[in-house]
Amino acid sequence: MARSRITRPAALAAAAATVVLVAGTAPAAVAAPADRLPAAQLLPVPQGALHSLVSGLNSGGTVIGQYFLEGSDGPLAVRWKAGRPGYTRLAPLPGEQYSRTSALSDSGTVVGLSYNSLLASHPVRWAPDGTPTPLTLPAGSSGGNASSVNDDGVAVGDAFDAGNRYSPVRWRPDGTGTGLPALPGDDSGSAAAINDAGTAVGWSGRHGAGGTAHPVVWNAAGRVRALPLPAGITDGKATRITGNGVVLGQGRTAGNTEYDRVLVWAADGTVRDAGFGLARSVNRRGTAVGTSLEGTVYGNPARWAADGTQTVLANPAAPAGEALGVNNRGTAVGYGWPPGDNPALDKALLWKPDGTVVPLPPSPLGPYSAATYVNDSEVIAGVAVGTDAAGRASVWRAAVWKR
Repeated sequence: MARSRITRPAALAAAAATVVLVAGTAPAAVAAPADRLPAAQLLPVPQGALHSLVSGLNSGGTVIGQYFLEGSDGPLAVRWKAGRPGYTRLAPLPGEQYSRTSALSDSGTVVGLSYNSLLASHPVRWAPDGTPTPLTLPAGSSGGNASSVNDDGVAVGDAFDAGNRYSPVRWRPDGTGTGLPALPGDDSGSAAAINDAGTAVGWSGRHGAGGTAHPVVWNAAGRVRALPLPAGITDGKATRITGNGVVLGQGRTAGNTEYDRVLVWAADGTVRDAGFGLARSVNRRGTAVGTSLEGTVYGNPARWAADGTQTVLANPAAPAGEALGVNNRGTAVGYGWPPGDNPALDKALLWKPDGTVVPLPPSPLGPYSAATYVNDSEVIAGVAVGTDAAGRASVWRAAVWKR
């Protein structure tokens, strides 16, 4: 299986919180030393912060994430605005202790959640000065989360009730929430992403043991339709949508509990099963990146072309790895890791559009890091890892690589 089958930010957040308390293989082409490499920079954090992580990067280079104070049981949201020194704290709602970012738009709107307990979290939007505004939830909800926002300030996510049944929600720029419909016969779902045209994607299904899930798209008017599934795939979830309507998701086969088939829907709605793996990002050309699980129990960094061709990416850093982000030029970023699952030993990597791999320079904390996002200006965001005298991970810090 791939590395815990948890997205990289979630795995590192869990580790940081604990400390506080396949087709062809690409040639192993490595960038020549003459290539000008981006320099690693640690992003500043408030005094008393032990760890910080990133959860988003926009086209202008603004980064969002969260930091962890010594002795705290939860994170606090933060934004690092491009071209400005320092940071902006994104406060929890009044009366709550913790906040966490989920997404930001190219226009700078940030969404996420505020909570005392994750069993009663509240979706929020943050103003440029860091002030939080609650996003309203449907009646009967116990909590919710905003997962994506577009440049018009329209956000999507979900709400959940006391029985842990999820329902998709869309919020207008004024914070007013509207429940999005599930498919006929379904009683649950979630909206994962929205583009600037107002088209959202996610899933619709039946709640409870043995429940099903079907990938769906909601148009700007809120009407839902099912996305087709390839032959042999019984369930699926849509997770990303690009500005021109390319959709990324995961599917599963009959009798399988894992969503471990990479699915990509072209803008015209046609779908392809891109193989056994976990997709993390897709660009407007339909190129997806993630982890290939073909022939390996650990996972290899991989790229899937728009025609469905899979390429296992070169990895000089370690026997296993993952590609986490790809920009519209086809540049991808991720990390290599050695089996043994020690996050302190990750090495951040960049893959050029031609497949050439570039080990990213070390940070001030040392050689260990993971690259998570890359924009079209090739600003890279991720996490740097510091170790103690025994070589164990002891500090995680949000970082960027810039030329």
